[in-house]
This record gives sequence, C-alpha cells and structure tokens, in this order.
Amino acid sequence: MIGRRGIGWFSVLFMVFSGFGGGVILFCQSNDDCLACHADKELKSEAGKSVQVEGETYKLSVHGQAGLACTDCHADLAPVRDFPHAIPLQTVDCSVCHDRAGREFQASVHAQAGHELGQENAVRCSDCHGTHDIRPSDDLDSPVFALNLPATCEKCHLSKAITAKGPVFVRLYRESIHFKALQKSGLTMSANCAHCHGAHETKRVSDSSSLVSRKNIIQTCGTCHVGIRRDYLEGVHGKDYVKGIKDVPVCTDCHSEHDIFSPQDLRSKVYATRIAELCVSCHDNVALSRQYGFLTSRMKTYSETFHGTASKFGETRVANCASCHGYHDIRASSDPLSSINPANLPKTCGRCHPGASRRFAESPIHVLPTEVTPSRYRASHTVKKIYILVIVLIISTMVIFVAADLLRRLLEKTKHG
Repeated sequence: MIGRRGIGWFSVLFMVFSGFGGGVILFCQSNDDCLACHADKELKSEAGKSVQVEGETYKLSVHGQAGLACTDCHADLAPVRDFPHAIPLQTVDCSVCHDRAGREFQASVHAQAGHELGQENAVRCSDCHGTHDIRPSDDLDSPVFALNLPATCEKCHLSKAITAKGPVFVRLYRESIHFKALQKSGLTMSANCAHCHGAHETKRVSDSSSLVSRKNIIQTCGTCHVGIRRDYLEGVHGKDYVKGIKDVPVCTDCHSEHDIFSPQDLRSKVYATRIAELCVSCHDNVALSRQYGFLTSRMKTYSETFHGTASKFGETRVANCASCHGYHDIRASSDPLSSINPANLPKTCGRCHPGASRRFAESPIHVLPTEVTPSRYRASHTVKKIYILVIVLIISTMVIFVAADLLRRLLEKTKHG
C-alpha cells in the first residue's frame, strides 16, 4: 500500500507516464484549481445539495495537514482534463489508505446492514468522521471524540437505524453512570459506544465475535474494571462462565446494558433493597436448581428473617445477599476464602455486629421453619419464639388500649348527649 503522503506524487507520476502514450504530458489538478469553483457557497449539485468546500477548513483537517490533494481521494478526477467535471463522482474509497479500518468495517454490522438493504454504502465513513473537515479522533471538535461520539451514533440509531430494542433502549445510555461520567465529569475514559461495541468492527450482539456477546462481555467490561473481572473469574459464577455454561450470570444480567446506574441509585438493579430480588431470579428458579443442584426458597427464607423484613421496608443498611456472600467474588461455603465459610462467618457478621461470636454467627439463616433442629440451634430457636411472642403481646396490648379508649370516648359522648 502506498503511504498517505505518497499518493499525491503517485497521481502526478501516473498522469505524466500515461500522458507519454498520447504525446502530451498531463498534470492532475491542484487543490487551488478545485477550490476555484468549490469555494463558491452557491455551488450546488443537480440534486440541489451544496458542494462547497471551505479551503481553510480543509487545511485544518487531518488530510489537509497531511498534504493530501483533492485527487488523492477523488481518484476518478486524476485523468480529467476538461472542467467542470462530470457528475456524480465515484464514492471515495477510504480503504486505499486506511486498509485495516476498511477490512474491519466490511466485516461489521454496518456494512452487512447495507448489503441486506441492497445498498453498498448505506453507512459511509463520512457519516461518522465527516468529509472535508475530518479531525483526529483525539481532537475536541471531531465527531468521534469521546465526548461527541454518543451524539454521532444517535444521529442514525434514534431515527434511521432502528434496532430490535428500539430507540428508547439506545437513549437509555444517557441515563447511565457511564454517560454522566463522560458528559458531567468529562472523563473521556468512561465507557462510550465504541468502548463497548467497537469502532469500525461493530458486530451484532448475537454474533459470537461481538465485543458485547455473552462470550466476550466479561473481557469487554473488564478492560476498564480490571479488579472486578479478576474477582468475578475467581468466584463460582466466573468459574462456570469459563466452562462455557450459558446460564451463569454475566455483567449485563446484574447491571443491565445501556441503563447502568450507580449502586446508590434507586433505579439500579443492584440497589441495596433490590439485590435479593435480582439474585432469586436465578436462585429460586426450580429448573436451574434441578440442573445445577443448588437450593431454592432463598427469597422465602431471607424474607422471614429480620434482615429480609427490614430490607422489604426500605432499610438499606441491613444485610442483603451481597453483604454476606460478596459481590463479584462469590465463593462456595466450602472455599476457605469464602465470606460464608464457617471459619470466616464471625468476621462477616462482625461487619454489622461488632464482636460477633462464633455461636452468634452459626445462627441459621436460609432454612425453612421445618428444617430448624431445636437441639442444634436451641438458643437461637428459643430467642426467636420469645421475640415473636413479645411482638404479639405488644401489638395486642396496643390494640386493646386503643379499643378501650375509643369505647370510653363513645360512652362519654353518649352520656353528655
């Protein structure tokens, strides 16, 4: 492939040597020759579209800075002698210089979408990068600069390119923690469209080679969240993921896709009071429990505890699934590093209950009332019974007191007319 700076000389040499055959030496047009017409703001194509080119704008572009001539891109004009030239011109082939990007694009969903519609160039390089004003991707004014990329993608994905999930799904990204970090905090390393879907190599989610397919999503998210990826892969979910088990939860199952919210956001699927509901979507699934051999009734047994009851009423400081089992590094209770390993339970419970003893930590949690053996958990079983009895007595006393007071007031009202 010929370098970008060498294409102009190639065009000149081509014209020189091809001119020898006709006995005339021809030279391709210079940029100034082209701008003699195209600098005119009133110049339009037969379709009525402006074909003006701002000379200074082009000079400031990445191509202008590299010294490329108009005919380096519009190669079909190189042998033209008579102007104005015929229209329309051939579509510019950017892959002549950008061969790698060209190969990636041809394998992408954008190129495939064009083929399916019978349009070879349904999506063009210029749709994302611009035409004569192309800037480097790290230029603040470039449409593919990190801060500008979401708006660039939305130009199509909110109107022309309607996906299966629709424009509402696309727009959800603007509510996410990633977008807020990008726009409000200016953190350009925060995930944008290209970070997750790729730039020129964007694939359908159903494509196993896609960056956001279940097969690759851990690696994609882990590119930024390196520590979390390590913890996940060391846990029970990650080990099953590596084995290729498709039912195991991945990042998007727990955190969603475009609408990823902070765990402190009430809308987040991993908000403190919603974690139990999220976990039992799998762990109370009878079909999955039979296939993989884990216990069900996790929500029932959690809800009947003080922790579950308090969480149901909106208490965020009370223990939930992640408080005891961990977040990403969830391990089996038999694992010495597990937070619910018998040897580690006093420390785990001690996060909320300072000074928790081993006996305190051994109190049953995920057991149905019929599964509790009083001889083994006599103390905790007795305390629970007394606790329930006291609650019943207090509530009954309050009801009786209120009823008696109402009766007294009615009798006095009747007595005094």
